[in-house]
Amino acid sequence: MARRQERSARTRATLIAAAAQHFDDAGYNSTSLAQVCETAQMSVGAITFHFASKADLADAVEHEGKARARTVLESTGTAAAALKAVVELTVAFAELLESDVMVRAALRLARERTTTDLLTEVWLPAVATPVGRAYALGLLGADVSARDVVDLAEYLARGAEARWRTSPPLPQHSRRLERVCELALRGVRLDGQGVAATS
Repeated sequence: MARRQERSARTRATLIAAAAQHFDDAGYNSTSLAQVCETAQMSVGAITFHFASKADLADAVEHEGKARARTVLESTGTAAAALKAVVELTVAFAELLESDVMVRAALRLARERTTTDLLTEVWLPAVATPVGRAYALGLLGADVSARDVVDLAEYLARGAEARWRTSPPLPQHSRRLERVCELALRGVRLDGQGVAATS
């Protein structure tokens, strides 16, 4: 029984991984279950056993993408100074774009199917925590609210995704984004200095 469950779980994971490749490359509407089966080297029966429809499969990809993002982001920036943590979270998101097709597929699916994406559900709450800390410590400029900083971080992250989608990846994409984030957040600091040593 346990062996059968393990085999079923492996089959399901293989189908989700194959679907993520197609959803990332071609989007929801241009991906067929037959294509996913061919990539996974499984029968149509295997996919319909695990997923009632293409929408059900897409839900599973989005769920997995969010789970992977949550795992990475929950361990990012926890020991960093407040605004430095925002930079680290933004860079971690860019690195996920570079390395994890499941995360990219989840983002694209959410946009195409108008569901809540992982940036909104997972990343923004993670960013809001250190931003709130910076605000409470009086580290932001007098005319800068915590919401302003969260919005700025979101624009940077969504810009990173758009850059990834529309242009060939730049060398050291995430490191370049780190520099842009540091420059942007310098403007919200009370003293206008860098973010590395901010409490």
